[in-house]
Amino acid sequence: HYRKPLDFTDEAIASAENGWNTLKEGLLFGSEYGDKLGFKPNEKALIDPDAIARFKEAMDDDFNTPEGLVILFELAKELRRDRNILIHGGDINTPTEHLQKTWQTLMELATVFGLEAQPEESQELGLSDSETEILVQQRLEAKKAKNYAESDRIRDQLKELGITLIDQPGNQTIWHR
Repeated sequence: HYRKPLDFTDEAIASAENGWNTLKEGLLFGSEYGDKLGFKPNEKALIDPDAIARFKEAMDDDFNTPEGLVILFELAKELRRDRNILIHGGDINTPTEHLQKTWQTLMELATVFGLEAQPEESQELGLSDSETEILVQQRLEAKKAKNYAESDRIRDQLKELGITLIDQPGNQTIWHR
C-alpha cells in the first residue's frame, strides 16, 4: 500500500478534498448536532468495539493505513447520511445512542492519524445567526419581487461566508454553516 508511487493529479487532489470533507463532517457531527440529539456528555463507554477491533487489526497488519482509513470513512459516511437529513429539516430514525457511539468511535480512531476538525465559523467574519436570518429574508423578498440578480448576489455572499441555503417548498429557505 505504501510501496506504490504517489499519484498527484487534479483528480486525485479533488478526491482527497472530497474525502477530507466527508471525514470533517463526521468529526464535527457531535459538536454540531450532539446537543440537539441529546448526546450524553463524557459518555466514554459509547465506543463501537467491532470498529475498534477491525481498526486494530488493520494497524497490526504492517500499519495498513488504507484499511484503517476505510473504517474511518465507513463511520463518517454513516454520520453524513443522518447529517444531511438533519440539514434538510427531516427526522432521523437512527437511535441517538448509536449516533453518539459512531461519532465517538470516529473521534477516537481519527486521533491515531492525528486528524481533527474545527468548525468553519462565519462569526469570525462578523456574521451572526440573526444577521444571517436577515440576509435570508432579504433574499426571499428579492425572489418574491422577481429580482433574481439580488437574490443570487445574497446567495453568493452567504456562500462565500460558508453558509449554504436550501430552498424548500412554500417559499421557505433553511440554511446551515
